[in-house]
Amino acid sequence: MRLKSTTGAALAAAALLATGACVSDDTNQASSDSALSGSGTGADCTIDETVKIGAVFSLTEAAAFAGTYQQEGLAMGFEELNAAGGITYEVIQEDDKTSVEDSVAAFGKLIDRDEVSAIVGPTLSNMAFTTYTDAESAGVPALGVSTTAEGIPEMGDYIFRASLPEEVALAASIPAAKEALGLAKVAVLYDNADEFTTSAANTIKDVLTDEGIEIVAEETFETADTDFAAQLTSVLEAEPDAVILSALPGATVPLVKQARNLGIEAPIVGGNAFNSPVLVGALEDASEGLIVGGAWSAAADTTGNAEFIANYTEKYGRAPDQFAAQAYTAAYLLDQAIRADCDANREAIKDNLGQILEYDSILGPISIDENGEVTQEAVVQIVHDGAFTLL
Repeated sequence: MRLKSTTGAALAAAALLATGACVSDDTNQASSDSALSGSGTGADCTIDETVKIGAVFSLTEAAAFAGTYQQEGLAMGFEELNAAGGITYEVIQEDDKTSVEDSVAAFGKLIDRDEVSAIVGPTLSNMAFTTYTDAESAGVPALGVSTTAEGIPEMGDYIFRASLPEEVALAASIPAAKEALGLAKVAVLYDNADEFTTSAANTIKDVLTDEGIEIVAEETFETADTDFAAQLTSVLEAEPDAVILSALPGATVPLVKQARNLGIEAPIVGGNAFNSPVLVGALEDASEGLIVGGAWSAAADTTGNAEFIANYTEKYGRAPDQFAAQAYTAAYLLDQAIRADCDANREAIKDNLGQILEYDSILGPISIDENGEVTQEAVVQIVHDGAFTLL
């Protein structure tokens, strides 16, 4: 069923996602639970059975800086939808501890034991490349909210994302930085031991070529590295107008600090790892001038954004970030997919989630196509006086 455009306010008056007590085999043929099919459609949809939604985020270890915000944003979205009535949602949260092994175990539990209707997560793309094969085989819709690496939606019919691809963010941030700063030559640094950062680095080089920007230094490192003196010395000697960095958070903090301590004053343009006030706080003064393209801005005048920020801050005692905003939006996207046919079975969610047109969210207008890919405009920000500001 092709869904019509709608607004966040209208959906808030609706309700959220549903769970699938259906059992599937390796051929993706899932049985249907009549208890998860209700009456009415849209805001009038009523489902008597509690709908279970699984969530797998990195709540501990390296990626907890993002996972904790995601947990909070998703929980707040579902609480609002529960308060609206018609559908009752239960979120079953699992911590993958920033580990592929634990992420696989979490997906297995949610799919087989909890029999959830859909899963939101995981936090990192490298987890998704493993866990999404299990979701696809079981016929369980999986919706990524920070899985930005190239190739995620192509993994199967049940795989979706509401997270702006890294290639789209970089394709916006590099031209914006060029226009604002007059970039002519840059240095590129990237983690070549990680699939996500390597993929992003390839995109970076393609965009630089398209923009006619010269690469005067190209240096690599590995995820666990802590000393970047050799690479940064090479960058310093090349005298670039800016540094383009593709790194996971663990390496980003020491690398940026070491760059500033070594005397590299050029602006640093980064990827999705930059989109967190936690990272900015960890970098302290070294964060000044960081440029990043992303999916959300606190300064954006999008539908419901001011209310989201106020409610989140009051509830959790801190301002939200992009990771919280994307997870919050995922709750409403799932609810929209369920209410389209008033059916919280896995197969119905899969069919309708891939036909969401121009949902008016706090991220701005957002769509998900039948291939599972998201479409939205990127927002480019720069860190000024310790806070994200639109570039």
